[in-house]
Amino acid sequence: MRGCFHVFRTELRLARRGLFIWAGVMVGMVGVYLGLFPYVQDPVMVEALKAVPEALLRALSFTPSAIADVNSYHGISTMGYVVLLATIYGLMQAGGSVAREPDLGAVEFLYTRPVTRRAIMAAKVAAFAVLAVVLWLFIFAASMAVGLAVAKDDFDLSRQATTHLAGFVATLAAGGVAFAIAPFFQRTQTATSVAVGIGLGSFVVHALAQLSDRLNFLRYFTLQYYTALDRAAAGDPFVPGMLVLLGVFLAGSALGTLLLHRKDFA
Repeated sequence: MRGCFHVFRTELRLARRGLFIWAGVMVGMVGVYLGLFPYVQDPVMVEALKAVPEALLRALSFTPSAIADVNSYHGISTMGYVVLLATIYGLMQAGGSVAREPDLGAVEFLYTRPVTRRAIMAAKVAAFAVLAVVLWLFIFAASMAVGLAVAKDDFDLSRQATTHLAGFVATLAAGGVAFAIAPFFQRTQTATSVAVGIGLGSFVVHALAQLSDRLNFLRYFTLQYYTALDRAAAGDPFVPGMLVLLGVFLAGSALGTLLLHRKDFA
């Protein structure tokens, strides 16, 4: 038990700097995008959007309905890009925590200790979950501060809490995907590259699915569909989708644990 807790603390210590950097970027994004809400409501901006194809606006989450009020604007438009960054962070952090050991040459030391590989993986998964919680607490705090400053009377705390919860679960799911595939990698750089590719790929595929009815089926293969920020921002969260994301996290973590347990590092 002590060895497992030591791995847990070590993971948190190693990830601390990266967490603060990523949190700073996302908090800054919230401040800039949400702070621009009064300008987005300018009649000139609204009129200019009418010249943009509706399908393109849907792909960019910038339709008139999405920016009609501060809750929709932040929950759909702003949070869409925040969730993109958060899922990439989740993929990189989870995948890197597993791929790091072979890359640093610490495999022989770490995986021959009395602590089992399953316990080590459990500690890594637990540390990742804590990091995801802290990340989204930073984001939520920034959203509350800026949102209340920009539109104190209209900013709905409960709807925003639901939206941020959906983003948090999406981050967990991204981590689950990374845990499942990380045992196949021997280098942190490879895991990082794959993480960025999966995160951006999910975002791009979801955007493409909005452009045409023929491509609409592609949305089922993206994290964004199950996150359903539009529904969360409207106060009607897509609970089945969030459960799917949670299931992906648990299943991916379990699969990663099994693969790591069977992996031969010789």
